[in-house]
Amino acid sequence: MITEPEIPFARIAMFVRQHTHDVRNGLNSLDLEASLLRELVTDDEGRETVERVHKQLREMAEGMRSLASHFQEPKPSASPISARDLFLIWREQGASLPQLPEVEWVDELSDEMVNVDVEMMAVAFRELLANTAHFSRGGKATASARRDGTGVVFELREPKPEPPNTARWGEIFSTTRRGGYGLGLWSARRIIEANGAVFMQRSAPDGSGLVSHITLPIF
Repeated sequence: MITEPEIPFARIAMFVRQHTHDVRNGLNSLDLEASLLRELVTDDEGRETVERVHKQLREMAEGMRSLASHFQEPKPSASPISARDLFLIWREQGASLPQLPEVEWVDELSDEMVNVDVEMMAVAFRELLANTAHFSRGGKATASARRDGTGVVFELREPKPEPPNTARWGEIFSTTRRGGYGLGLWSARRIIEANGAVFMQRSAPDGSGLVSHITLPIF
């Protein structure tokens, strides 16, 4: 029986960051070569081919950059912001996502303030909505924000055809989506918790869908 090595996560993260950096350097070099080739090719068909190669190289480089970003240790630079403004940022993230199903936005906030890294939280909010776009089975989702005691709760309710099993959700490298790495939700949780929030996902009490909660302390 072959014994699989137990590698500390920190070493895996370091390897991924270095490897993606090296691959991106290679892709950037090819991108420069493609730019030169574009100047040398004169016929229309050849130019179209070079443009496609140029585009694919940049998409691959962006994919490497995105992969590496998941393995960076979240280090928030927090500043006070109105919880209502943060909710608006979440809504703006949804507006920029393709194929996002209909979402009802419910603002029940007043003048509550929270203390977070806004850019990081925007990434986490976007990931939650991206999962809705990828795995929705129709129906309208609801995103809401409200005060709950000493905290502000940002909630996303997604309709599902059957009660979801959330036992292994958020585990690294666990995904059912083609082309995915199973890192999005895991990375979003790290970002949320690094900002002092609590993140929870559960099946709706009536079994009608998935409920995601982000609870931030009031500043």
